[in-house]
Amino acid sequence: MPSAPSPALGRVVALALPSHDGALVSLPLAGVRATLLDAFAPTCEPCREKVPALLARQGEIESAGGRLVLVSVLAEGESTDDARAALRSWGAEAPFLLDRGEALRRECGVDALPASVVLDAQGVVRWIAPAGAGADRVVAAARAVAQGGE
Repeated sequence: MPSAPSPALGRVVALALPSHDGALVSLPLAGVRATLLDAFAPTCEPCREKVPALLARQGEIESAGGRLVLVSVLAEGESTDDARAALRSWGAEAPFLLDRGEALRRECGVDALPASVVLDAQGVVRWIAPAGAGADRVVAAARAVAQGGE
């Protein structure tokens, strides 16, 4: 499955982002073969469809050895409550991490939302979703990385 060209592909990423409840979470997640980061913003219209579609397929990702991690990319003036309210309005209440300092842009090359990035167990960026990639393509990439592909 070809990826969008990006200088971040193959880069080792080690991030720690705060969760919606304030706990610091290290990425990639320990004990999983693939960490699928899905970045969204409270005001992102395409995210309104993509986030719930990915959450509905979480079981597929986990059965392959991966984990879905939502990351709310907050603009200046946006809050954790804004992200929580957006997810609730999308019917997608779920835990999420916060990116206030452009960590995903710096570490993974994320420059537009929605964005999905798959890290392997060592934190290597193995796949970055091309613009417009739907849930089917994102889940397939996460499964492939978890199963030793990509």
